[in-house]
Amino acid sequence: MRKLACLVTVLLLQSLPVPAQHYAVNAMDPEFHSSLRFELPEGAEEVSFPFRNANNHLLLAVTVNGAGPFQVILDTGMPTEDLLLYDSDRVKALKLSFLDDTQVKVSGAGGKGKGRSARMAQGLTLGVGDLRILDARAIVPSIAPGFGAYHDGVIGAALFRNFVVSIDNDRGVLTLRRPESYQPPEGSRVVPLAFEHGFPFVDAKVRIGEGEPVAVNLAVDLGASHAVSINESEEKGIRAPARSIATTIGRGVSGDITGKVGRIGSLEIGGVAFSNVVATFPDAEFHSPHGMDSRDGNLGDGLLSRCLVTFDYAGKRMVLQPAQRFSDPFEWDMSGMQAEPTGKGTVQVRRVIPGSPAAEAGVKEGDQITKFDGEAVAEATYFEIREKLKKDGETVVLELRRGKQSVIASLKLRRLV
Repeated sequence: MRKLACLVTVLLLQSLPVPAQHYAVNAMDPEFHSSLRFELPEGAEEVSFPFRNANNHLLLAVTVNGAGPFQVILDTGMPTEDLLLYDSDRVKALKLSFLDDTQVKVSGAGGKGKGRSARMAQGLTLGVGDLRILDARAIVPSIAPGFGAYHDGVIGAALFRNFVVSIDNDRGVLTLRRPESYQPPEGSRVVPLAFEHGFPFVDAKVRIGEGEPVAVNLAVDLGASHAVSINESEEKGIRAPARSIATTIGRGVSGDITGKVGRIGSLEIGGVAFSNVVATFPDAEFHSPHGMDSRDGNLGDGLLSRCLVTFDYAGKRMVLQPAQRFSDPFEWDMSGMQAEPTGKGTVQVRRVIPGSPAAEAGVKEGDQITKFDGEAVAEATYFEIREKLKKDGETVVLELRRGKQSVIASLKLRRLV
């Protein structure tokens, strides 16, 4: 029997100072796409269920063959109708039957790695709220270092291609509707979507500093935790702001993603304007991860979570309404400390920005963070703690493990960008 080889590329990006995840799932063979069946409650045209937000990622509780639930990121950057599940003891307990005649490679941005091999299982039943997805498939790669601390995988096109997906970021509720029954709410902004290789793109305008707005075309990447990532361009005159910080802005399956982080004057999408936005500017080698054209950059959940967002793929549109936190200021980490879960139950400092509050307090690379303001730090909760590092003028106290020593560091936070 012929072996079916697939390169699977899912976009999932966490802006540092936490590991950035950039998976590319690029199915080149038409046989690769799933043929799914859906079961809604009898007579229902839509289903609603809660989600939770962690680290600017939207997490759904998904069951697999009745087991779970697994915490899965909803991601427009997952262009195939498969469920991506990181290999783990919980996934092994599912006892999935993997296909012997299919080779899958999961690869991503950063570094020079060759990606990770994965296995594929089919004939699964997924449960998402009151929705059942039949004849589903799962792609199971090994977990890259620093990944999976608070989530178990990724789902995307299975929902976006078959339903209108409405995300109520005020109530923490997601609604799936049959496309023919959806009408945008009165007063909402309708933003056209264009698609390429399964990824949605929008036109936008960015203004760097006091310059004139520049037209850009951005991938819509709900799985990206930053607000916006913009590719510098001589042709378009796009440059990172003068007061940007050069640093590691993310980490993918294949290694680190370097670039700059700074504030731009404004970002406008479909007539909806956001001011004083924190943006990342990846170095040139990360503009098109593994050959995927990201155009002028990508739009992440750090911005989209400030809206009530509806994705209507059938109508080729994204619908926006302001959410309660629409006008909240955009902030970046104010500690200057880049830390991440190790996958071994601890959180370790990977980098310290020179001249930052962390550097001034004596925090060093390799330190393990054991307590934050007297509370124990765990892998799964560190991303909640990170939000407390975005409060200008606040003082936070870290307890660190350095070799066999216990070290106390007091940081007075301040804006670095």
